[in-house]
Amino acid sequence: MTTAITGGQLVTGLGGDPIPNSTVVIVDDRIAAAGPAADVTIPADANTLDATGHTVLPGLIDCHVHSTYRARDVKQHLLNTPSYNILRSTQIIEETLACGITSAREMSGADAGFRAAINEQLIPGPRLQISILMISQTGGHGDYWVPAGMHIPKRAWLHSPVADGPEEIRKLVRHVLMAGADFVKICTSGGITSVTDSWDEPQYTVEEIRVAVEEAANKRKTVAVHAEGTSGIKRALEAKVHSVEHGWFIDEECVDRMIDQGTWWVPTIALVPLSVEHRKTNTQWSTQQLGDEAKKDNEILSLFEKQRSLWRDAVRRGVKVAMGSDQSHRLMTGNNLVELEYMVDWLGISPMEAIVCATGRAAECMQRPDLGALEPGRLADVVVVEGDPLSDIRLLQSRDKIKLIMKDGNIYKQTLVE
Repeated sequence: MTTAITGGQLVTGLGGDPIPNSTVVIVDDRIAAAGPAADVTIPADANTLDATGHTVLPGLIDCHVHSTYRARDVKQHLLNTPSYNILRSTQIIEETLACGITSAREMSGADAGFRAAINEQLIPGPRLQISILMISQTGGHGDYWVPAGMHIPKRAWLHSPVADGPEEIRKLVRHVLMAGADFVKICTSGGITSVTDSWDEPQYTVEEIRVAVEEAANKRKTVAVHAEGTSGIKRALEAKVHSVEHGWFIDEECVDRMIDQGTWWVPTIALVPLSVEHRKTNTQWSTQQLGDEAKKDNEILSLFEKQRSLWRDAVRRGVKVAMGSDQSHRLMTGNNLVELEYMVDWLGISPMEAIVCATGRAAECMQRPDLGALEPGRLADVVVVEGDPLSDIRLLQSRDKIKLIMKDGNIYKQTLVE
């Protein structure tokens, strides 16, 4: 099948100037041509879509999602069956695609079956790279122990994520890679939702983290780390991880090392301020969870402003940034692209730069050179939005403004004039 998208402003995903009055030609699952209309020949058998007054973008990439369901209310979570949670997860996965995300890194929760179901078109959703588990030390961010003396699994269909010491970590990393993980995720600091830690405490030794990196590398895979506090970030960087997720409290030493090592930063900025705002209108939201999320969110947000100039300087100096929303049971399911607005505001980047962080740069972070750009030979993931998000990045947050979503050349949504 051949499709031509004509008349729109083209944003290639590679950071060049937008191209007005463009034409993009898709043949089967690939981009065949993209550029100024005068330079592109439309095949005679093409189905033509008129994108005049719209912007044509590569399919957007979210480098940090949790796409499997668990009830926010802990009581309800304990009453729901694993099969129910899995079936509810299919709605989350489709909601992610419906907002324009055509690829995502799944940061714990989805096993290889979810990825296969999407790839085989049993369920609609973005293509996934999966980590399966969020590997944690005992009492760490991924350990679901509660003071009653039991573990409450977040996803009962998965193996325990807890491992201590180099050899336990080695075995667990080998297990997730055997089970089909595309990358490994490990916690090197505490977190907001966990019961038994503080968000800024370091977790795992450098030796333990390094074992995960080495075992992943043996399978030509990489390691992403959940790291919020400075000490946990530094340990991860010393072990030479591929990406730092969150990483809010990087310091100058971290920035220097990230630049030197080419470490990716996926900052997930929006979730904390949005959570603080959400509690103002939903007072029961915090009481549904066991961790002291409100206290942690408020503390972290109070420190964000002090980090703003350092974040901006890090980006200006060349730290590699990819967009990630941290969509989860907390917030942002189907509203992933709100993150772009926060990246513009907090990192001091332009809307074009934010879009590149969610397209070409995100594809680099995923190590997928066939994604993230509208150029010949790449997979045909295309999003068309009404108006100009380079003038107002918030346009991408409106589902009504998104007129076309195409993944692998297959149309998921199409309301353009034919």
